[in-house]
Amino acid sequence: MTREVGLVLTRPPSGVDWDFGGYCYGVEPLTLPMPGAPDRPETEPSADLRAACEQIRAIGESGVPEGLIERCQDEGELYWFRWITGHQISFAVWRLMSQLLDDVTEGRTDAATATRPLCSYVRTYCAMLLYAGSCPIDVYREVIRPSMRLQHRSFSGSWAPDYWPVRNLLRARPSPFSRFPELAEEIRLHQVVHDHVAANLVPDGKSLLRQSSVRRQDMRLLHLFYDNYFLTMRAPVSRTTVVAQLIRRMVAIAQDVAVNSLHPGGAAGSGQRADEVVACENGITEILAQAAHHAAGSAPRSRPGVRSVSLSRS
Repeated sequence: MTREVGLVLTRPPSGVDWDFGGYCYGVEPLTLPMPGAPDRPETEPSADLRAACEQIRAIGESGVPEGLIERCQDEGELYWFRWITGHQISFAVWRLMSQLLDDVTEGRTDAATATRPLCSYVRTYCAMLLYAGSCPIDVYREVIRPSMRLQHRSFSGSWAPDYWPVRNLLRARPSPFSRFPELAEEIRLHQVVHDHVAANLVPDGKSLLRQSSVRRQDMRLLHLFYDNYFLTMRAPVSRTTVVAQLIRRMVAIAQDVAVNSLHPGGAAGSGQRADEVVACENGITEILAQAAHHAAGSAPRSRPGVRSVSLSRS
């Protein structure tokens, strides 16, 4: 069997200390197959990934021992970590979502079976919108937005390669899942969260794409620009490798939120936040833990007091 591409960081974290990016709040490159390309055959067992899923939940329940991981004192560094890593988790989750959609379309599974993990993945994407978009508006204007413009003056989230296979689902277009109200509710939440983050970061509604006069370009090149900005490479890797990279990032985010909180200093953006947005923010670690279990192929359990994303709702 041909070996997978080298230099893909897949080792699950081994403890509660920081084990990502080489130093606290450092970023790592992500390696994914091309959208729609099949996974390589599995190359390693996933039992250690399931143990890492429990580590995410344990951090949410007990936090991180005092003094083990320092708080980030550099706003630019913290929010750059969140911007890159939150987006990378979204890319991996979109891939898992698109594979579920393909499984249903091609008859390998039924829509009812796929709905529960899909709900969890959509909720995780909502959480990552809030996490990546947690930066104060001045950090967004002075650090993040200029960095995107330097990559391309029309830089746009619509260029994300992994978004296109799940675009219709997230836009609530008719699908085999339209009869499941629990998924429709998660998709509605996605729109509420998206609008909330956009209103906080770009209150005038003028995105780089809208401001730029550059319009016609090769979409393949725009995909490449987008991947390059978010440190994402394309190579044939197994599903286990994708999931291992996903869980590495989830553990690091759980540690960040435990140590720094989602809104350091209590700044949560301008305007009134909807109760469901606040609930998503407060439940971010549990949301990640449930999605990690689905991705690793183990049944998630709910933490007392936190609603599980499932087919049966009380």
